Amino acid sequence: MSAFSKRTACCVCSQDDISEAQGAQECICEHLEHHQRIVKRVWKKIQKMGKFVKAEESPEGSSVSSDSDDDGAEDGGWGWAVCFGSFLINFILDGTMFSFGLLLIELLDYFGEGKSKTAWIGSSLLGMSMFMGPIVSMLLERYSCRQITIAGTALSVVGFVVSSFSPNVEILIITYGIIGGIGFCMSFISAIIVVGTYFHRKRAIATGIAMSGSGLGTFAYAYLTNILLSRYDWRGTVLILGGILLNGIVCGALFRPVTRPKLQRSRSEDLSSNSSFDVIDIAEIKTLLTKKEPPFNYLRTCNLPSRLSMSTELACMQKDRILAEESHAKTFLSQHDFSKVLKPVSNQMSRTDVFYSGSLARLPHRCSSSAKVEPDSDDLSISNGKAYTADKSKCGRVVGALKRNFALFNNKIFVLLLLTNVGWTVQSVPLTYIPDLGISKGLPSSQAATLISIVGITNIFGRIISGIITDMFRIRSSVTYTAALFTASLVNFLMPWCESFLALATCGAIFGLCMATVVSMRTIVLADHLGIEQLTQSFGMVAMFQGVAFLTNAPLAGYLYETFDSYLMPFSFAGGMYFLSGIFCLILLCIDHGQNGKEEEIIIKVEKVPED
Repeated sequence: MSAFSKRTACCVCSQDDISEAQGAQECICEHLEHHQRIVKRVWKKIQKMGKFVKAEESPEGSSVSSDSDDDGAEDGGWGWAVCFGSFLINFILDGTMFSFGLLLIELLDYFGEGKSKTAWIGSSLLGMSMFMGPIVSMLLERYSCRQITIAGTALSVVGFVVSSFSPNVEILIITYGIIGGIGFCMSFISAIIVVGTYFHRKRAIATGIAMSGSGLGTFAYAYLTNILLSRYDWRGTVLILGGILLNGIVCGALFRPVTRPKLQRSRSEDLSSNSSFDVIDIAEIKTLLTKKEPPFNYLRTCNLPSRLSMSTELACMQKDRILAEESHAKTFLSQHDFSKVLKPVSNQMSRTDVFYSGSLARLPHRCSSSAKVEPDSDDLSISNGKAYTADKSKCGRVVGALKRNFALFNNKIFVLLLLTNVGWTVQSVPLTYIPDLGISKGLPSSQAATLISIVGITNIFGRIISGIITDMFRIRSSVTYTAALFTASLVNFLMPWCESFLALATCGAIFGLCMATVVSMRTIVLADHLGIEQLTQSFGMVAMFQGVAFLTNAPLAGYLYETFDSYLMPFSFAGGMYFLSGIFCLILLCIDHGQNGKEEEIIIKVEKVPED
C-alpha cells in the first residue's frame, strides 16, 4: 500500500511540477503519505502492546517479569545484595544512635553540663532522623535511592568529623545532632524504600532481614563504643564512628535503581522497524484514535485545482483501506486492557505500599496491594505526540500536598494512630539513660554497656516473634501492638526499682522485645486502619511528629532527673507515655470492632432479603 501511494505521488508530482505556482499549496499525495505513516506507526505500536499483554497474561514464554510488581521487582537476584546493603545501613545508623547513652556519660564528665542540656545532642540526632522524613521523601521523587543514600552518608560523615573538634555542647548539637541527623534520615529512608522496590512476594522476609540490622547494630555498637571510649576520649570515638559511617557510601552504591521491563522484539522486527517505534506513546495513540473525524476528511473539503482531480481520486481509493486499519486498531484497543502498559513514568515514591513492611499477600480487604498513586486526569496533557505531567508551580504543589496532609486530621482514626505512635517515642528515654541508671546502682561501665547490648539482641528476636504471632497465629496486628505497649509501660515503671544487674538485664530484655514489636509493626498498623492507599501520606505525617517527640523526650527526662535528683521520675514519665499509647490503641480496637460489627449486621440483613 505504501509503495502504491508513493508511486502515485511520484506520477502526479512529475505531471504537476508547477502546481505550487498555480496556487496549490501542497500536493495531496504528501497528505496521504503523512497519514499513512501515522496509522502504520501507531498500529505497529499497538501490536507490540498486544504482544506485551499476552506475555503478561500467560506465565509461559513471558519475556518480562509480570506479577503485580509491574515496576520490575524480581523478588531475588540483585535484590538480595540490596537487602544486604539496607541491613548494613540499619546496623550502622541505629547502632550509632542507640549507643549514645554510653557517650553521654563521657560528655557529662567532660563538659560539666547538666543531663537535660547534654541530652539534646543525642535527641537531636534521633529526632532529625525522623523529622526530615517528609522532605527526604520529596527528594526521593526526583532522585534515586542510591543518590540520596550516598549524599546522606557524606553529609553525616562531615557532621561527625566536625563534631570531633567541637569546643562545647551547642556546637555538638548542630554538627553531631542536626547535620548528622539529616544525613541519617536521607540514608535511613532510602534503605527502607529500596527493599520494597526489589521485593513483592518476599517483601516481609526481605524487610525483616534488613531491619534486623537495627537490633544487631545496637548489640554490637554498645561494646564497640565502650571499647573506643576506654582507649580514646570521646573525640576519637566520634571520629572513628564517622569513619565507619563511610561504609554507607558502599551500601548506597548497591542500591541500583530498578528498571521498568522493556518489550522484547525479534531480530526481524528490529531490522524492519524504525527507531521511532521503540517507545510506546499513549498520547500519540490517543491523538489519532480518539479523533471525532477520520484523518482523510480533508479530501472532501480541500479546494484543489482541476488538474489534481486525478490524484484526488487515487488518494480516495486508498482512504478506505487506511480507515479500515484505524478501525481495526480501535477494536483491538477495546478488547485488551493496557492499564499496566500505558502508565506515566513513575519513581520509587509512586507506590502506595512503599513503606509497608509486612507481607502484601496479607493486606486486609480494604487495602490494595498493588495500588499506586496515579496522577489526576487533569494533570495529563498531550503535546507534540507525547504525554507529560502538566507544569504546575512548585508553590502550588507544596500547598496542595500540605492540604492533603493536614486533611488527615479530619479522620479520628488517624488522630488516634498519631497519638499512639508519638507516645511510644519515649523509647529514647530508657535507651539514653539506662547505662547511667546502671552506674548509679553501682554497676561497672562494662555491665552498663551490656544493658544496651541486651536491648539490642532482644530487639532482633522481637521482630521475629511479633511476625510469627501475627502471621501464624492469625492475631491482629493491633492486638499485638497494644500488648507490647502496655508491657513496655510496666517495664519502664519497674526499672528504677531494680537494684541488681540481673534485674536490670531482665527489664532491658523485655523492653527490647516490646520496642522491636512496636517499631516493626508501625506501618502495618497504619495500613490496617487507614488502608494501604493512605500509608505513604500518613506515615510522613507520623514521622514528622515523631521527630519532634524524639527531639524533646530525652532532654525532658534529663530535666526531670535534675529536678528530683532521681531516675524514678524520668522512667515513670516513659512508662506513663507508653501507657497512654496503649490506651489510644485500645480505643482504636474498640472503634474497629464496632465498625466490623456493623458490617456483619449489614451483610446478614442483605442475606435475609427474600427473593422475588
